[in-house]
Amino acid sequence: MLELTLLLLVVLSIAALQTRSLRNAVIYLGVFSLAISFVYLLYHAPDVAIAEAVIGSTIATILYLVALQKYKIFTIYYRLQDSEVEDTHYFSRYKLQLVKSLEKFCTKQELEAQIIYSLEELDDILTKHQYALIIEEHEDFISIYAHHENYMLDKLEFFLDNEPAFIRPYRIVKMEEIEGEVME
Repeated sequence: MLELTLLLLVVLSIAALQTRSLRNAVIYLGVFSLAISFVYLLYHAPDVAIAEAVIGSTIATILYLVALQKYKIFTIYYRLQDSEVEDTHYFSRYKLQLVKSLEKFCTKQELEAQIIYSLEELDDILTKHQYALIIEEHEDFISIYAHHENYMLDKLEFFLDNEPAFIRPYRIVKMEEIEGEVME
């Protein structure tokens, strides 16, 4: 019985490390903690088993899940052209304005801005990655791509329209408008 429980602990720990969802990782760790409390029972330490079951498995899991509920990441892909790979271009005035404006917007919405600079093609980002926005800079305007169900689009558009530091023209393209173009 002990060997099966120890094997379960290994499987749960690998599952917690390999999962892409933080919520699932927390749940796997809660079940891991419950299995550890069972191991303590097998080693004749009921007081430690009860403490582990109550604190580690129940209270800690609930606290982590509540904290995860409050911690929301807003992933923004900033798609670069091949010619933009030079370090000096990363810090152009318009890019800094846009990035600072997006970070300010996320702060006001209680979101954690995660900006990822990428050389990948637009259709690759759309199909392979989870994102809230995809930013693509053109010579005379900026395209902001988002899924049509993104509830932050209206708030973002209102924010950018009223942001005095952000003066560059932009257009917001909803995902449903470009699905036909990207998938062809």
